[in-house]
Amino acid sequence: MKIAQDDVVERQTTLHIELDNEDVEPYIDRAYKRVVQRVNIPGFRKGKAPRSIVEQMFGRESLINDVLDTMLPELTSKAINDQELDAVGLPSIELEELDPLQFSATVPLQPEVDLGNYQGIRIKKEVANLDEGAVDQRIEQLRLSVASWEPAERSVEMGDMVSAQIEGQIDGKTTFDEKDAVYLVNEEIARPFPGFSEKLVGLSVDEPAEFDLDIPEDFPDPNIAGKTSTFKVTISDVKSRILPELDDEFAKSIGDGYEDLDDLKSQISESLQSEADIEITRTYRDSLIEALVETATLEIPPLLLKNESERMIQEQERMVGQANMVLDDYLQSIGKSREELEEESATEAETRLTRSFVLSKLAETEQIEVTDSDVEEKIKEMFANAEQEFPESSQSEEMKNYLRSNLRMERTMERLENIASATNEAQKEESDEKEGEADAS
Repeated sequence: MKIAQDDVVERQTTLHIELDNEDVEPYIDRAYKRVVQRVNIPGFRKGKAPRSIVEQMFGRESLINDVLDTMLPELTSKAINDQELDAVGLPSIELEELDPLQFSATVPLQPEVDLGNYQGIRIKKEVANLDEGAVDQRIEQLRLSVASWEPAERSVEMGDMVSAQIEGQIDGKTTFDEKDAVYLVNEEIARPFPGFSEKLVGLSVDEPAEFDLDIPEDFPDPNIAGKTSTFKVTISDVKSRILPELDDEFAKSIGDGYEDLDDLKSQISESLQSEADIEITRTYRDSLIEALVETATLEIPPLLLKNESERMIQEQERMVGQANMVLDDYLQSIGKSREELEEESATEAETRLTRSFVLSKLAETEQIEVTDSDVEEKIKEMFANAEQEFPESSQSEEMKNYLRSNLRMERTMERLENIASATNEAQKEESDEKEGEADAS
């Protein structure tokens, strides 16, 4: 195998690879063994025809084409190893000739990261304080979640649940038609359009009503944004929500072993404080990473950016497909073009990759290590409260590598927090020393 390598430009290089017959031979043999099992050749039992006969019938190039999908990546991987390239991500492979077999592979290389003066990062971590009334709000949410619905002999009020026949038209065309709709009358619900709930307030059972509703100019669907929808509504049933009394019995009924209302409030307070602490830490770490990225310099291979951006779009397409939608239709419904999606994905891809490489370099620089015993301890911790033994999946190399990566990242972030904290402390000591010198003079 002959390999010629171009210069490294923008942290990627191209390998030009030409194969000798002895390089191609194992792959032709592999193709023969695949082809001979699926074709019928007169005079031979299936799978028993000699290679010379198969090659004569189908041709050498046809056999090569049958294994190109595995052959080229394998040979590219070998060429990368032979050239001792520090590759990252998938290469881009292009077939150029079949006889002699020649192809090129553009290979993205690991970025060279300079962290700069990361030891000088100075960001203060905020203290998480609960908003006044946060506990009461959470308790009110619990009351709402266990409330019952009872028939109400009156007109519709905000917060009710109604059954109704609803028909909506825009420009004379029916766009909404439900015969037995069950609808929660709530200002925060924007179905079918914002302001619909407010229009239901005051309607009475079995009294047909008709009203117009202006659709906002910024409505996600540009085809109807800014238009007016005419609705015909007949309420058939009204139910009001009955909240339980806020007492010790309510606390016990929640089902998590609360002794009384005070116990419920205390544990909710602890839970909310924990949530607030987690959010503060997340925000703080984001700011630290941003600061780290700002001090660092690196160049990401264009091919790696392209692959990551395309992967993100494919993932979004897969998720939209699970909802039985086509990506272009979904984009139209939210008022976004594919070009805008591609631009956003490219920007997000660069952000993700930059953060990943910078944090990886920090872990390397600070010598953050995770041992096998660390991983085993993490697995024990994960299943500490489980009644059964560790599932087999927890012992797979894939799971262990995943946990190893997570542990390394967590320790790297802890180290970055310590660096920022130590820097702030050192700055304070330096300031105190200067004040002391000024007083002495």
